[in-house]
Amino acid sequence: MVRSYLVERELLFARIRDGRGLAGLLVHMTAASALCAALYGVTVGLYAGGWQPLYNAVKLPGMMLSTLALCVLALYVLNSLLGSRLSLQQTAAVVLSAILVTSLLLLSLTPPLGFLMLTSLHNYSLTVFINLVAIVAAGLCGAVFALQATGAVHAADDAIRAGALRVMKGWMLLYGLVGMQMLWLFRPYFRATDVFIRPIVESGNAFEAFGRLLLSLIESVL
Repeated sequence: MVRSYLVERELLFARIRDGRGLAGLLVHMTAASALCAALYGVTVGLYAGGWQPLYNAVKLPGMMLSTLALCVLALYVLNSLLGSRLSLQQTAAVVLSAILVTSLLLLSLTPPLGFLMLTSLHNYSLTVFINLVAIVAAGLCGAVFALQATGAVHAADDAIRAGALRVMKGWMLLYGLVGMQMLWLFRPYFRATDVFIRPIVESGNAFEAFGRLLLSLIESVL
């Protein structure tokens, strides 16, 4: 059924636009997204060992869905200001369809990512970097899908459609920033620890950590 969302996406977009069976659709997309993200999390956790496979199976879906919960209301309100008649459920379905694509792509990348991690066991920075690249690449594909869904559900009104596409592009920047910080708060993923997440009171943020990671990679190459 997940494959039908990708191959027969126009049917999915029409279902969201018409508001048909949205409750069941939201439940299915949430469950499928969580399962795919959990399986990816298990693969990442195997690199660290210990409790991390189980921890990551909870943290990765939790990170994605928590970010959605924090940001979806802003998208709904902005679209409503433009004159969009989409309900909050329809707005959530548009975003969830993109999250499903993102998590499905991450799941499809687990074999090569697993190979790269197993063959670079002693290079922690490289392992983190290749997984970040995979997450960003999958996220960009999900963003393209979200734009396609946004255009399709507003196809009846060109003016609202154009505005909704601009809003979605800006909103995706917000989602990405919140998602990066959420990813940081839910760490660790690649170290074997007894801690589910690190204390929020610790200093630093995702953007500082990314800068340190790049410096570490450059130093290892040089």
